[in-house]
Formats: sequence, C-alpha cells, structure tokens
Amino acid sequence: MARLATLALVCLPCLCGLGGGAGDAALAGAASAAPGQAYLAYVTGSPRSPAPVVWALPAGAGAGAAMRLGPGSQPLLSPNGQLVAASLADLPGGPPLTVYHVNGAPATQLASLAGVSAEPLAWSADSKYLAVALLSTSVRDIAARSSLAVLDLETGALRTVAHGWAQGASFAPGGSDRLAYGLAGSLSAEGRVDLYTSAPDGSGVVRITHDGRSLNPVWGARGIAFDRERPRRDYAPAYQIWLASPSGAHARQLTHVRVQLLVSGLVPLAFSAAGTRLVAEFEGQDTSAAWTVEVGSGRSRALRAGEHSLQAAGISRDGATVLIDEDSFENAPSEGRVVTMPFSGGPLRALVAHGAQASWNE
Repeated sequence: MARLATLALVCLPCLCGLGGGAGDAALAGAASAAPGQAYLAYVTGSPRSPAPVVWALPAGAGAGAAMRLGPGSQPLLSPNGQLVAASLADLPGGPPLTVYHVNGAPATQLASLAGVSAEPLAWSADSKYLAVALLSTSVRDIAARSSLAVLDLETGALRTVAHGWAQGASFAPGGSDRLAYGLAGSLSAEGRVDLYTSAPDGSGVVRITHDGRSLNPVWGARGIAFDRERPRRDYAPAYQIWLASPSGAHARQLTHVRVQLLVSGLVPLAFSAAGTRLVAEFEGQDTSAAWTVEVGSGRSRALRAGEHSLQAAGISRDGATVLIDEDSFENAPSEGRVVTMPFSGGPLRALVAHGAQASWNE
C-alpha cells in the first residue's frame, strides 16, 4: 500500500482544445450530457498510412455517414456516445492522448507529457471520468516511471491515482464512479500484481486482492471479473477468469479453460448490463481470439467463423450481440472488418468494410 500513499495532482494549464477555450467548455458539456445517439468508433489505416485515423459512425447508419475525427488508435467511446478518447502514440513528439467530440466540436488534447505515452482504459458510467495508463518510454525503471491517471472531463484536471504499471482498469457500473485497477511494480512476469479500488481522485484506496497474481479487472453488475494467473516455469503465466465482490470477498473461479504453453488464456473485456454475460479475449503468442462466458455457469466458448480471425471488442447491453474485429489481428486496420455476431455464435453482420479497433455504446 505504501506505493499508493502519495497522490499527485496534475492540473493541466495546457490541456487545451485545438479551438481554444470553446473546446474545454464543449468537453465539460459532453461529459454531463445524457445518453443520446448510439455510435461506433473505429480506426482505419494501411501500411502506407502515416498514422491511423479514428472514425465515428452512428448506429444503424451506412458507411457513408461515418465522421472522420482525426489521427489516433485504440479509440474508446464514452457511454453517453458524445466523446471518443484515442491514443496518439503513433505521433511521437506531441500530446499523448486526444478526446474527440462526435458533434464536431474542437478536439481536446492532453498536454505533452515528457517520457510517457498514453492509453485510454475505461470511461466512468456517467462519462465524467476517463482512466488513462501513462506508460514510460524510458529504457530503465519503466514500471516505476509509469502510472494510472484519471482525467476529469468537467474540470480538465489529470490526477495520478497510482504509480506503477497499470494492468487494466474499470469503473463501477452504477453512479459511484469508483475505479478498480490492477497494478504491478515491475514488468517481470514473476513480479507481484494485485487489484485495488479507489475514488476517481485516487483517495480511499482499498486493496482487494493479496495473492500477487490478480489483474485485468472488469466491473459488472454482479461483481468484478479479473484474471488470476498461475506461474509456469520458463513460460508466461496462465490466466483463468475469477469473479469477486467489489470488496474482493467471495472470489470464485469462473472459467476452467485449457491453457497450453505458448498462450496465456482468457482476459475479460466487458459485461452485459445485467452482468450475466461476459466477453473475453483468449491471448498468447500469435493468438488473440474472441470468447464468450456465461457468468452463472462459467461456460466458455470460442467464437468462430471459418478461417477468419475474430477479436472481441465489446458486448451489447442486453448481452445478445458481440462486437468483433475480423481479420485485423497483426494486420493494418483497413485490412480488417468490424462485424457483430450473436453471443452464442452464428452469422456475422458487417458494420464497417475496412476498419478495426472497434468501440461502441450499444
């Protein structure tokens, strides 16, 4: 707990919209907006592209209605459908992260932060807060120089929640805005990693696991799903998904999937609104495949579509549909498609003919 005791507040005088003060005002307004139009965010780009491009497409609209937001990768759409956070790691030397507005308002960017890149991890349910992993670009003491931060969309302040290597983050599904996150003190596979919860400003930290092997939390209506890893000599640890209460109590193993030596296993990604269905990704060497998990029974299955590679990107609120990146694994984004598939498997439905890294608020 000592490594979490000091909280750093970074006010961002240069957290500035590209269009001046109007950008900050629009950002605060969008953060408090009620849920509106459902959107899909995704990325395009070819091997010849200078940088990937983020797009937003209204749900149910044809590809011609897609709006070009700007450069970025790993887009993350806010629950209210108004904002898209994206990493600018492909544009070194500038700001590490941007927040786009689907209504066309000027984008708002984090100030250039020396020595780090940024990855958006999770939105709060009210779209007010964004959890961001700040990853050190140093060649030494990488974990110690990295951190987990939360951007307050109403004030423009970025607060450091914890110092260390962030191993997933997820906000509570209700209105508490409490944050669960995994944190490691080193990059070593043998290093300890545990789960914590805190308020979005980093206060009220509670350590909810003590085994040194818990990471990748996803907070749902029935508890927090997370990976518990099993060390393997000379190989990466094997993951199985567990489920626990927000206090860490009543933890039970949810999946019992065979994990061979060159793969890591299932990583939880997203819950349905009721918390009864979970979408996950089976990861490992040259492996990233979409899986679904029935929370009550723990039944887990791979989603398949012939010879196509399928990566999980999200699940609908009712749990009926899985959002998928098809054939983009280890390829340029535009070489893939964004599709959906029924939770139990079935025919694919194409949403975007050339794109990847999908995120939605369906």
